[in-house]
Amino acid sequence: MPPEQWEAIIARQIARIERAVDRIEAKLDRVLAQGRRLEDVIQPSPEADDDFALGNLIELPVAARRFETAKDTLRKWCREEGCGVKRGSRWLVSVPRVRARLGRK
Repeated sequence: MPPEQWEAIIARQIARIERAVDRIEAKLDRVLAQGRRLEDVIQPSPEADDDFALGNLIELPVAARRFETAKDTLRKWCREEGCGVKRGSRWLVSVPRVRARLGRK
């Protein structure tokens, strides 16, 4: 087979792979967008009056998006004002305490 035919075959295969990657990226974008919408809908269920019950804690990046507050600000509130607890190297933010800090119900 002459090199020109090989080049044409390879070019068609590359184009096919690129189209497949584009479809996969589009699906991934849709899944990620759906996940972000679900994060906004799901509210932790309060467990008694314990601000640090598992159902009242969310990870810091989620809290930053939910409360539209900078991550550094939330870290400071967790550290200095008791709005969260550190588990390993990650902060878990108390939803009731941040709501109170922001003056929300």
